[in-house]
Formats: sequence, structure tokens, C-alpha cells
Amino acid sequence: MVHHIRFLKLKANTKPDQIENLMVETRIRLLKIPEIMNLYVGKRIDSKGNPHDVFFSLNVENMAKLRIAEDDAVYIKFKHQILDEFVEQETALNFEMEPGKDVTYS
Repeated sequence: MVHHIRFLKLKANTKPDQIENLMVETRIRLLKIPEIMNLYVGKRIDSKGNPHDVFFSLNVENMAKLRIAEDDAVYIKFKHQILDEFVEQETALNFEMEPGKDVTYS
């Protein structure tokens, strides 16, 4: 299983209610994609030492399923309508969650 996490730094003019809406829209839209097994969304608690405002993470079966999810029309629409409007910078990381599994086969 692959755990995909994205850290988002939002544009300076993003208001708190827009952050809440971003979190809700992320949940509503991404959970429509069948390849996504579960989803977590959160906002920053402490700004000291944390440059990221929001994160979302999801689990998929393997990297091929992640590519399918990111190519899904729902994800593309989410990226253009939601992320592009608010996100200044993002960092994406992938982790294999099964001990002993060769990451080559993820």
C-alpha cells in the first residue's frame, strides 16, 4: 500500500473560511475517486517551524493506482478549480506502508 501526502503552502491572501472550504472540498471531491482507499485532510496548528498551511494524504494500493487517481477527471477538476486557486507551493511525498516489500514493486 502506498501512502501519498501533499503539503500545501497557500497564497498569502487566503482567508480562514477559504481554508475551511478547501478542506471540505478536498474531502468531498477526492473520496469520489474509486482508487483512493482513505483520505486525511488537516490544517496547520502551530506556525513555528511549519511552513505548510494544509495537507492531505491518501492511501492507494500501488503507484499505478496513484497515477490512475491523479489522471481521474475528478482529480484534474479538483486541481484546477481548488488547488490552483489557493496553493502557492506544494510538496508531494510517497511512502510504502508494507514492511519488507520491495519499493520497486509498489
